[in-house]
Amino acid sequence: METFKKDTERIKELTALYKISKSMHTLDLNELLRLILEGVTKAIGFDRARLYLINEKDQILECKMAVGIEKEKIEGINLPLDKNNSMVATAVVEKKSFIVKDAINDPRVNRKLKELFGLKSFAVVSLIGKEKILGVVTADNLSSNRLITQEKFQSLVTFATQAGLALENAKMYKELKSFNEQLEERVKVATENLRKTQEKLIHSEKLAALGKLNAAIAHEIRNPLTSIKVLIHSLREKTNSGQEKDLEVVEEELERVNQIIKRFLDFFRPPKPAFSMVEINEILKETIEFVNKEAEEKNIKITTHLSTLPLIKADKKQIKQVILNLFINAFQSMHEEGTVKVVTYEDKDKIIIEIQDEGVGVPEQIKDKLFEPFFTTKEEGIGLGLSIVKRIIDDHKGSIQIKDNFPKGTIFKISLPKK
Repeated sequence: METFKKDTERIKELTALYKISKSMHTLDLNELLRLILEGVTKAIGFDRARLYLINEKDQILECKMAVGIEKEKIEGINLPLDKNNSMVATAVVEKKSFIVKDAINDPRVNRKLKELFGLKSFAVVSLIGKEKILGVVTADNLSSNRLITQEKFQSLVTFATQAGLALENAKMYKELKSFNEQLEERVKVATENLRKTQEKLIHSEKLAALGKLNAAIAHEIRNPLTSIKVLIHSLREKTNSGQEKDLEVVEEELERVNQIIKRFLDFFRPPKPAFSMVEINEILKETIEFVNKEAEEKNIKITTHLSTLPLIKADKKQIKQVILNLFINAFQSMHEEGTVKVVTYEDKDKIIIEIQDEGVGVPEQIKDKLFEPFFTTKEEGIGLGLSIVKRIIDDHKGSIQIKDNFPKGTIFKISLPKK
């Protein structure tokens, strides 16, 4: 009968541990700490438990959370990483787990902790990840005065092994998230400083000053981007499929930051065109498919009149960037529903692309300035879009013109050589 009772209790314990272990895939550090302590108390059956994490910078153990002890008692508990100071530190330094059977008379037990928690006997287990030790869990049965059996201790050690791996993943994710937030803040500060600089400089001074900033931007922002990508790759290897969405969000935000930086770097260090034989109409169709959703949301219809064209030498990515920028410009100029028409045709030794919108149009007095760097009529624009378009077309030995689209709107006409 006694054996049956023990087996039943063991099954209940394992069932509870299994349920908690399934939840420990969370990347929220505080939630994970709570689940670990819940596993030690509710599942394994200890009366109380405390969780310490290593602070590598200050070389201390910080008591982060506890169960069965008033919150006020654990606040501010920081133990030096010195094995002569406490049994908690001993577990870290020696990477061991053990039971302290007589805490009252054991001189190795920290006196302050002994008095604060009323320690009589307790278990100490290390939380170890794949790379290093991360912290310690201590547990006892003060209220019930139950003996800590070897069986319960082994359950605690086994659970701590899994908890250590989960904790390592959560800490890496927290560091990655913090790194990404710091990087975004750097971008915001750099962009704001850039905007203020633009307001103070005339055209030539803007180019000179921003050209000097190019190297700083590449060093201060792009290098951390590489580090984040490495961290994401490392985290992917240690997480399950249920956490993929969290990592995808981080990667999407990372790509958004990267694109902001790329626009500045491309302007000051434009890549040379990678010429190949391309079909202009196909590039247009691909770009239209890309922007179609945005057009539908704005109630803008895109129509095409594409003539049969010969293949020409061009950089497909750069031409697609030109068309995309012109679509964005057209959408922004149209404050209500309307039509954007795309036309292609041959004109002697050239291929012509026209993007015709029904927007507010371009005043005659600013048409000549529209392709100048940093010239913009938009409150939030930085004035690089059309200047990049002009540079790419110039690199292709082509030309771009602005014409009125009667009764309203604008036509951007691009001419590219056939040969």
